[in-house]
Amino acid sequence: MTITNNPKVAKIAAIFIGIIVFIGLLVLTFQLIGTRAADFEPRDVVVSNIEKNSVKISWATGVDSQGVVEYGTTPTALNFFAPEAAKAKTHSLDLTLLSPSTTYYFDIRVGDKKFDNGGVPWTFTTKSTEDSSVGAPTTAPTTPVGTTVTPTKAATGTSTSPTPIQTLEIPDASAGCSETDCDKIKEKLGKGCSTQDYFRCVRALTPTP
Repeated sequence: MTITNNPKVAKIAAIFIGIIVFIGLLVLTFQLIGTRAADFEPRDVVVSNIEKNSVKISWATGVDSQGVVEYGTTPTALNFFAPEAAKAKTHSLDLTLLSPSTTYYFDIRVGDKKFDNGGVPWTFTTKSTEDSSVGAPTTAPTTPVGTTVTPTKAATGTSTSPTPIQTLEIPDASAGCSETDCDKIKEKLGKGCSTQDYFRCVRALTPTP
């Protein structure tokens, strides 16, 4: 007895073969859908050229696609959109009109599929506004070694040169000194009596051999 001569056996075989074919097609469909979704998924997402009011966002995909960057100042409210102009595998978008010193969050949407950073949005912070009121530090002028500085006159016309210390001339010993007492010498000299001053006067009183 053959299968073809038994309608019941032939029917069971046809059903069994149909189930196998259906399962094979189903598995193949899931593989194709999964591969296609992975090709659209953004890879190597990079935020660069961060300025006070703009940034550049770049990424890559396995197939040509056209994405939209959705961004905002809170991770749950991405209310701003920056779409690409054309399909490509290498993507780059400039976000402009941003606020300084502000943290932004973003994801990338391709078609009806939204991609993020493992369940949370990507993020970046713009630069702060530069403070232009801070001047360059000043340094005191220096005079090179060996340079002669010429005194300048004040506005009143008087010289600003330092006044030299007045010197007191000591009477020459050859003129003679009639005093040997230190107090008397101080009165004549108008200053303290040093040992040198004392011997200058005494030497004048000592006969020279």
